[in-house]
Amino acid sequence: MDTHIVQRKWKNMPTYRLINPSTKEVEDHLVSIADYEVLKQEGYVQVFEPSKIIRGKDHSGTAGGHGTSNEWKDKLREIKKHHPLSTIDV
Repeated sequence: MDTHIVQRKWKNMPTYRLINPSTKEVEDHLVSIADYEVLKQEGYVQVFEPSKIIRGKDHSGTAGGHGTSNEWKDKLREIKKHHPLSTIDV
């Protein structure tokens, strides 16, 4: 990364997950949109991946938080029972 880009630690700055063109490693950059555009011109490529909430699996086998209550699982079973073509995983 060019030295003219300063990584700022402000709360309102977006964080970009980028592949460093030199090292091919994924890095997190907390930079302004203008600085992000400069990084793209330098060959950095943004990586898109789902958040941990979406990609994580909980105890019931569905995406979401850990420790899904039995009441919620019962409700999902009831829905699945009334909708046999449903893809609900309980």
